[in-house]
Amino acid sequence: MDVPTRREVESTLADANGARTTLAARGGWLRKYLLVFAVGSVAVVLLIGLGGRTGATVATMLWLFLVAAMSWWGARQRVIPRGHKLRNLLGFGGWGVLYGATLLVGKSFFPSEPAFWVPAAVLSAVPLVLVAFWPSRRSEGQRRGGVATARNP
Repeated sequence: MDVPTRREVESTLADANGARTTLAARGGWLRKYLLVFAVGSVAVVLLIGLGGRTGATVATMLWLFLVAAMSWWGARQRVIPRGHKLRNLLGFGGWGVLYGATLLVGKSFFPSEPAFWVPAAVLSAVPLVLVAFWPSRRSEGQRRGGVATARNP
């Protein structure tokens, strides 16, 4: 059994550190993904609340397109950030509760009232924005040996 030289060990450690840095950089897509959904949610809620039947139809088409496009884009990413399942669960779970409550209360008591729909649209997107900017586990991951997982192509 050959013992590696100091130079070989240093080279291997440099390669591992470079791979970790690359994985961390490529894992930043999740923040963009969540923020695009947050912006889309604001637009959809405003269209539903203030746009009448036409607005609701346009909102439905917009949301279907957004979900399809973002699902396709997300599936093409080669790195899965640590904690992505929890972020998605909390972000989309919280969004779903606020979105449903916004539509229920808004349609029942504040139809076509911008004073309700504008702040409610922004509020409904807050869970997605919060988890998008949730601190990553980079520092902890670096101590434990990784920050992301590469997908098989």
